[in-house]
Formats: sequence, structure tokens, C-alpha cells
Amino acid sequence: MRTKRVLLVVVALALAGAGMTAFYLTANLPRTTVGCSSYSTDFLIIASNQGFNDSVGHGAPANVWPILCVHQGDTVNIVIKNTDSFSHGFNIDNYYNSQIVSVGPGQTLDVSFVADKAGTFTVYCSIFCEVHLQMQGGELVVTS
Repeated sequence: MRTKRVLLVVVALALAGAGMTAFYLTANLPRTTVGCSSYSTDFLIIASNQGFNDSVGHGAPANVWPILCVHQGDTVNIVIKNTDSFSHGFNIDNYYNSQIVSVGPGQTLDVSFVADKAGTFTVYCSIFCEVHLQMQGGELVVTS
């Protein structure tokens, strides 16, 4: 029984260390921002084993993806659909990050807010998974 507890503690520490390492590496990567060529207020984010809207195929985390461009004062509506077989998180700095949000396999989450502060805000997954690093570099760009 004691061996089992020790093994559980070791596994938990390893997972925590991996998560902290992934966070540190992601926060310190140089990133390429494409910028806004069009604006919208309604967005669909597909969370899958390819990241958010195929962020893996877009070169994340070195390349910013997805990019959501809105104007200050817009009401932003985002539908997050998880097509994967495991859960993903969804957060946006300053706008949708007051808690860890989990979108389970096959679930959909509707997010709506007013983009009242201009700037660039990170869109990211808050749950560690196999494509976690590629789901840390999206951006919400709010222009005045």
C-alpha cells in the first residue's frame, strides 16, 4: 500500500513539473503575430488533437493562432466545440479567465463578452494535454 502511495506522489509531481515546464517554455517563446486583415464578432473555435482551429498546422506555438480580431465596444460571441476524445480548457486574458474552464469531449461552450479594453490578449488552454503547448498562443486583438 505504501509503495502505491509513493508511486502516486511521484506521478503527481512529474505531471506538475511537466505542466510548469510547459508554461515556462510557452511564456518565453518568440512568437510571430500575423495581425488583423478582417474583423468579426462571432467566432467558432474547434478544440481537437490539432489544437485550436488547427494551431498545430499553423506552426504554434511559434506562430500565433488563432487570431480573433474585434473592435473595442463589440459584443464578442465565441463557440468552443471540442471534437477531441479528451477535455480542453479555454481562457482569454482579461476577458474570460476567472476560472479554469473545461470543455469535455463532444461538448460545446458559448462565451460572450463586451470587448471594452483595447489591446492584445492571449487565448489559451488551461488544461494540460498532448497538444497543450500548441494551444497557448492564440490572440484576441481589440482595436479602438
